[in-house]
Amino acid sequence: MAASNPKTIEPLFPIPENFSEIFDFIPDVNFYLKDRDSRWRACNSAALASFNARTTEDILGRSELELFPLHIAEPILKDDRHVMDTGQPIVNKMEVVVDEHGHLVWVTTTKLPTRSTDGSITGIMGITRILRRTEMLPEGYRQFSKAVCFIQENYSRVIDIKELARLCCLSDSQFRKKFRKLFRTSPQDFILGVRMQAAARLLVSTDQPIVEIALKSGFCDQSYFTRKFSMFLGDSPKKYRDRWQGQRRGKE
Repeated sequence: MAASNPKTIEPLFPIPENFSEIFDFIPDVNFYLKDRDSRWRACNSAALASFNARTTEDILGRSELELFPLHIAEPILKDDRHVMDTGQPIVNKMEVVVDEHGHLVWVTTTKLPTRSTDGSITGIMGITRILRRTEMLPEGYRQFSKAVCFIQENYSRVIDIKELARLCCLSDSQFRKKFRKLFRTSPQDFILGVRMQAAARLLVSTDQPIVEIALKSGFCDQSYFTRKFSMFLGDSPKKYRDRWQGQRRGKE
């Protein structure tokens, strides 16, 4: 008997609607399925919570461009497109991101292409796992955990890179070189990104004056903050607040 082509074999049974619920029993894991346009088609409750969404109707059928500001959405969609265009998975990509509470967390992300029975790529499936303990980090990243924690706790004040280097038991030049290699950015730009994320979160979630948000986020004055914010996010703080608060009100 000739061997069957595995790409043409029909599934033995239909995939159940609630299959993603099994991932709710794996701590700190977000699971999701997306179609060819990177629109969310399924997710577990942890992934839902990461959007501060109440029901799946808030996110299913939408892409990150509709859920996040552009500077957050673009890198995610770039990875999605790479997996779908090449068919090659992204495995255990390490990142430091801001969670739904505004805290820096280490995560590792894996994305694989999904395929139909004829082998064509239909989208992606992925898991993002939060690594809450230092011992869970790959060895190369553990050395920087104290520096990342220090930035999280002190981004509202001036941070000396030499101070971060001492926390990691490295010279200033060693720290800068290793940091850039691991995080694909300089320590200064990493700190700036953390400050921008903090400011963006406060602009959307509070009605605090912009000058107060600037100071809380580590900027010396409002005009400097406005220039940097506009360069980083493409909108002035006021326009950013108006746009994203308006979208939030539209969902309620």
